[in-house]
Amino acid sequence: MLSLISLGGTISMLSSGEGAIPSLNANDLTNSFKDINAITFSNISSPNITFSMLLEVLVLAKEEIKKGSRAVIITQGTDTLEESAFFCNLFWDLDEPLIFTGAMKNPSELGSDYLANINSAIILANSDLAKGLGVLCVLNESVHSANFIHKSNTFSLETFTSFNRGLVGEIKEDRFYLFNNFYKRLKLELPKKINKKVALLKMCLDYDDDLLKFASDNYDGIVLSGYGAGHVMAKNMPCIKNIKKPIIMTSRCESGKTGLKTYGYAGAEIDLAKNGVIMSEYLSDVKARILLLVALSLGFNKDQIQDLIKQFN
Repeated sequence: MLSLISLGGTISMLSSGEGAIPSLNANDLTNSFKDINAITFSNISSPNITFSMLLEVLVLAKEEIKKGSRAVIITQGTDTLEESAFFCNLFWDLDEPLIFTGAMKNPSELGSDYLANINSAIILANSDLAKGLGVLCVLNESVHSANFIHKSNTFSLETFTSFNRGLVGEIKEDRFYLFNNFYKRLKLELPKKINKKVALLKMCLDYDDDLLKFASDNYDGIVLSGYGAGHVMAKNMPCIKNIKKPIIMTSRCESGKTGLKTYGYAGAEIDLAKNGVIMSEYLSDVKARILLLVALSLGFNKDQIQDLIKQFN
């Protein structure tokens, strides 16, 4: 037996007179398949998913495994799927797979991918090769690690990619083909709640200090989506030097790693690191924000946060 937990999203929507809206529950999604325990957790668009909801979903998913499910499939909207999956992967400590999927076209659209993606998730869930790999995401027959999956296009069926690390595998001819299984899993303690605030600021041309100062005063940590390999303007450095809260530097490029020792000018990686900024290397900006939120909620200090970052590189 498998379990499917539906959160909503395009995969659960139908077209109405004024656009697609949430309409289908978990039973509707699984009518074409056998031996699925269908659970409707919510029916919302993915921008409305919260960390508190995901904590509940994690508890529910583990209960389903205890009841005998071979794996748990979670369906949700694709807009925040990479973040939900990454968040859950920080805590999923079971060998049984936790699998995220969704759809780019809702079930009432011509050529909808919703049934194909659910079918791929079921094939993946039933494969012994998926055991021990943590949280996986499968869409368009491609299997991604939660750590590196990224939505790269607003409408394309081929929107999901795994920059820098490549695919975990793919689904072909009703079989899961495993390409690599070297992704690290943190298996952190599940917090009762996420009680910290982390600001995500994207660097852009001629960036001033106003938002940096606001974030320093009102947030528990900061993630910067920096220029190129993780840089800021020289004029931002005095402000950054005065911020005592944890700062993680990522790249707004999405693909590639942040620098560690290439550039030595003011505001580049060497200067930032000397002033206590943690370079994320391969971790994206939205995922670095989640990692910092979780780490701060668990009481981690800056050195421990630095060690967590290293686990992804």
